[in-house]
Amino acid sequence: MGLTASSLNLTQYDIEDVQQHCGGKFTSREIQALYQRFRALDKKHKGFITEDELMAIPELAISPLAPRIVQMFQNQNFKDFVRMISALSSKATREERLRFMFHCYDVDRDGVVSRSDLETITRHLVGSSISQEDFDQLISKAFGE
Repeated sequence: MGLTASSLNLTQYDIEDVQQHCGGKFTSREIQALYQRFRALDKKHKGFITEDELMAIPELAISPLAPRIVQMFQNQNFKDFVRMISALSSKATREERLRFMFHCYDVDRDGVVSRSDLETITRHLVGSSISQEDFDQLISKAFGE
């Protein structure tokens, strides 16, 4: 692919390559818009977005799931970034959306959403708004224990 960290524009070949990589979920115009946004976030033009750059997105910074989302998206090049967000496209299948959600919850990346994974995600969501006892009960109930 002809993309480099300092590329200012996408070639038609680049656009078609990204479209193929994301299963055709985005039009040429959408890919160009995503590339402009990606470049704006990639402040030092490294070709990937760092944790700090992701956390500079106000909508992400206030999300309780920000740490997990940042972990998933940081250090992705443009092509892989687009492939990841393609699961959020209106053209994504139910299976693709579920796979994305699964990856969000599989914190330790072992292919299983374990009790530990669920505890991590739930802690991000509820923070310190509930007691440890209530938190433990919530997790136990989720696992049917």
